[in-house]
Order: sequence, then C-alpha cells, then structure tokens
Amino acid sequence: MELKFHFFPAAFPDETLHSVLSRYARLCGGHSRKAAFAGDRAAISYTQNVAFPCRLGDLAESLPPATDLSVSKIITCHTVLPYYAPFLTDDQVRHARTSMAGAGKWLMLKLGVNASRIEVASRVRFCPACLNEDIVRVGAAYWHRVHQLPGVLVCPHHGHSLKVVDPSWYSRNSWQLHLPDEDDVQAHSYQVDADLEAYPVLRQIALRSMQLLALDLKPLSPTAVRSCLVQRAVELGLTHGASHRLDLCRLAAHMAGVFNALPAAWEYSILGESPADLPATWVTKLLRRPRHTHHPLKYIVLATALGVDLAHLQCSDKPSTPAVKRSSPTGVGYPKAKLSKALLEGLEGLPAAVWELALAGCEARQIASVLGVSQVYVYRTIRAVDGGSQVWKDARFQSKRLRRRATFEVEYRGLQAHQCKDYMWLYRHDRNWLSGCIAKHAGAHTSRADNTDTFATLDANLAEQIRCCAQRLRAGSGKPILISRARIGRELHVLSRLEKQLSKLPLCARALEQTCESIEEFHVRRLQWAKEKLADEQRSVTRSALYRTACIRP
Repeated sequence: MELKFHFFPAAFPDETLHSVLSRYARLCGGHSRKAAFAGDRAAISYTQNVAFPCRLGDLAESLPPATDLSVSKIITCHTVLPYYAPFLTDDQVRHARTSMAGAGKWLMLKLGVNASRIEVASRVRFCPACLNEDIVRVGAAYWHRVHQLPGVLVCPHHGHSLKVVDPSWYSRNSWQLHLPDEDDVQAHSYQVDADLEAYPVLRQIALRSMQLLALDLKPLSPTAVRSCLVQRAVELGLTHGASHRLDLCRLAAHMAGVFNALPAAWEYSILGESPADLPATWVTKLLRRPRHTHHPLKYIVLATALGVDLAHLQCSDKPSTPAVKRSSPTGVGYPKAKLSKALLEGLEGLPAAVWELALAGCEARQIASVLGVSQVYVYRTIRAVDGGSQVWKDARFQSKRLRRRATFEVEYRGLQAHQCKDYMWLYRHDRNWLSGCIAKHAGAHTSRADNTDTFATLDANLAEQIRCCAQRLRAGSGKPILISRARIGRELHVLSRLEKQLSKLPLCARALEQTCESIEEFHVRRLQWAKEKLADEQRSVTRSALYRTACIRP
C-alpha cells in the first residue's frame, strides 16, 4: 500500500529531515518507523539520521498538498549537502541531488565520503540551551543541522559545549525516531569535554561551518581556494622567500599550536595525526595542489588556523605558481622540422600557410580554426606532400615534448617527481632528459624528512590503544559486544589502516590476535551475562530463556 500523509508538521529553521520525521512519528503516538510509516519500504531511506538521505522524491509525493516541502527545498534547507557543496565539483553536486531524489546508488562513494575517516569519527550532538529555547519558542525540541556537522563541538549560537549521544547506544536504536528531549537520549548522552582555551577556536570552527551551511554556495574554484590559503601562509611567514615554497618546520609549529588547543578526540584525533616535526599530510596536500574533492572540515580548520574566510572568498582564479608560457599557434617559438626545399617546392597560398602551422607542431583542429578551413582539407594538404605525414608527426611530437618538459620543471619545484602529471609521459618518451632534470634539481627535495620510522612509532602507539580499547569494551556495562578487529577499528577510527596496512604493523597484529575473541568465546560471555540478568530479574533460568536473552540462535 502506497504511503500518504494525512497531516505533516511544519519544518523548523535548520532542522534535519530526520528530526521532522521524528516529530511526525511522535505525533502519531510513538517513535517506531514501522508503525509511523505503515511499513513503507522507501521510509528506511529517508528516515535515517544520515548526511545524505535518499528517496526524497517518494517522500515529497507522499506529503499533503499544502506542505511547502519540495525535493529541492528539503535538500537545501534540511540536509547538510550545502555544507559539502563548495568543495565538490559541479558534476558531483548534480549527481548528489539526483541520487538523493532517487535511490542514492553509489552516492557516498562518488562524493568521497566513504574514503574519509572523519565521517566515522563524527557523532550525533545537541545543545541543551537550544533544546530549552526551542521548546519555549516553537513548542518542540528538534535536531539542528549545524550541531551534526563534523568538528562542531560548540554551539555557534550560545557558545556552550554540545552534548554527545553515546554512539554504541544510538547504533543499537537507529531504527527508532528519537528527539533530543526524550529520556532515553538524555540518559545516554554526555557533555563534550574540552579545555577553556579550546573554546575560541571551536567557536570559530562552528561559526564558519554554520556560514557554509546557510549560504548554500556553489562549488568553489579549487585553484582560487588554494591561492587564498597559500597567500595567507606567505603573509604569516610560513614559506621560503620569493619562491613561496612551504617552510615545513614553521608550518608544523603553527599547526601544532592550533591542535594543542583543540581536544584530542573525535574528528580532531584524526586531523591532528602528523609525523614528527612535520605538518599533517592533509595540510600540505591542500597547500601544494588544488583539490577538487576534500572534506570540508579540513578546509575549515586550515582556514581557521591561517585566518582565511572561506564563506566570502573573493580571490581571482589564478594559480599561485607561474603558468607555463605557451607560444601562439603561428609558429613563433615552436621547433621547425628539417624539410628540404624540394619538399615544399611549388607550395604557395593556403597550402603554404597550412604547412607553416604544421611545422610549428599544431594539431589539425588548430590549423583549421586559424585558417578557416576544414580538418579534411588540412589532412589532404599534408598527405599531398611526399613524406609529409611523418614530418608533421615529428613536429607535433617535438612541440608536445617541449610543453611537457616546461610543465614538469614548474611542478617539480613543489612536488616529488612521480607526483607531477607529466612524469609518466616523459619517462616513456624522454627518459634521458627526465633523469638529467631530476638529478639537477634533486637538491631541492633532499631537505624533506625521512619517514622510515613513522610506522614503527605508529605501530607501538596503536598496539597500546588496541589493548586499551579491547579492555574497555570487555569491561563495558550492558549486553556484551563482540570484540573483533572491525569493532576495534571503528572505535579507534583506524579500520581502513588495519585492513590495508596490518602487514606493516606487527605489534598491532599481535595485539589484535591476543585481544580479539572467537564467536564461541563471545557466545560464552553473552550466555553468562544472560544468566546473571535472568537471576537479577528473578526469572526462570531455562535454556530457551538464556538464548533469547543473549540473542543467540541455538
């Protein structure tokens, strides 16, 4: 049976879609999705408390006619896509809007959210002051979008620290539609613990995040964003002289001062990871090359550290590094192929003009555009000369080689050789010149720190964290949780590292082998807990009661 809403509550400012639907479920007499939405299959997509809800087209069609909620308005005003949009491409934003209206297939993957550990570290939060104020102002408490943004630990409106809902409890009850004023939510939430010196920085991050969410900006030019960040780094003295190359030591000290004031938990535990005496890898990535898709929190934290206002970005779309000077397609500056006079003898007028541009290394499309002829005419004119095709091919190769050499020399000033976009082409077609260029300028890269001991240090620290995490999970109150590599990885926000780099972390592998338990050991713990629970409730301890309480199939 198709779902049709006979009534629907008005959406409040900055309210998440999940919050609106939770208030609807409460008005229906509960907080169960199955009861409130009549078992509608699409409801599981748009009722979840996620950043990018899907099947919004089905939801909009089910709403009463008087409801002023279109798919576009829901996405813009009641989801967090406007927060991510400035740091995506136009194609990604269009795909996101289309996918959220539909089934949402591959949405998180194409937006790059699945690849970010920041999203895993983010938590559901609310502000107690906003909760009381909302009840007085609109008569109901609701979830605010800005409080759910990654890195927002302080309310931008009141400056008070937020309360975090216990993630383990919330994940077990994610199928229910809760509101922040419910007793269960209040009982399973705790105050964000941050030092007083961290509040000014956290308040700035919260305000910048709220600005990006409210302004609904179009995708920003990655080159323009990088130019502003680099220009500010130059003004702060974090670069070397006129070359504007990053001074990694001073940059690391500057960023360390920022992260020392921030709490070493949640999203900031991931952003603060950095090698010894070097800035975090994501900092140098954003400052060295324009990035089309990167997590907004990284831009916001870096902009806060450098004092850049991303919400009112007013800078020209010009790269901070000098562009490669290209010659015009008239033949000036391009290599001339060695042609005998006999080869071009008798050519004049338009055919001679075609050959002049051909010897300059121009493509057929460029020649046709300059001379106002068709590409077919260009090809016929070149093939009419004996050996002309090979001569034109050699001229184009030499022109392309000169351009790629010049581009590589510019990029190699700030990047490693294999990171330059023309490296592979030059390796295949111009290896001798490439080797000589790298040998000539290798001194500029010798000052980079040696990171061979990074994994050894990381291995020891992470192994200790794994043991502590397993001990904490085992000693936790309530129903026992299976202690596995996946669970520990999610708790410590290092699941991707444990899956891909465990061969480089022998201490971590040994710690996981010692602390993780088998299914049989987990079942024994569950059954022991169920036996104690039944005894406390003065119920009969039977075999079926034990398995039902422990949620284990015999």
